[in-house]
Amino acid sequence: MKFWKPFLLVLWIAGILVLLIFYIIPQEEALNNDTIQKLEKENELLTVKNVSLDEEIKKLKKQTDSLTGKIVLSHKTIQNLQNALDEKINTIDRMSALDLYEYFSGFTADSTRLKQ
Repeated sequence: MKFWKPFLLVLWIAGILVLLIFYIIPQEEALNNDTIQKLEKENELLTVKNVSLDEEIKKLKKQTDSLTGKIVLSHKTIQNLQNALDEKINTIDRMSALDLYEYFSGFTADSTRLKQ
């Protein structure tokens, strides 16, 4: 009887090892291989998407540069208009009452007959 207990224990351990080697480990490897294949396919899809996004980024950067140039040009135009407005305001501010009347009415206070 003492001989059978260690023998059964060794037989039990051997059975577990055989089960692990021929059944459980190959299934885990198959699952790992499937997972790897799925991840590789997803990686390829993401690579293609990344390329298209890079192209879109380049296009948007070009648009940004173009719009930045337009903004700078518009800012210069606004500054020029502001300067012209300031000059006109300063000119009107320095005018006398008679000059203002002539400026806004379009009439002159001087008589052309008297000048002749």
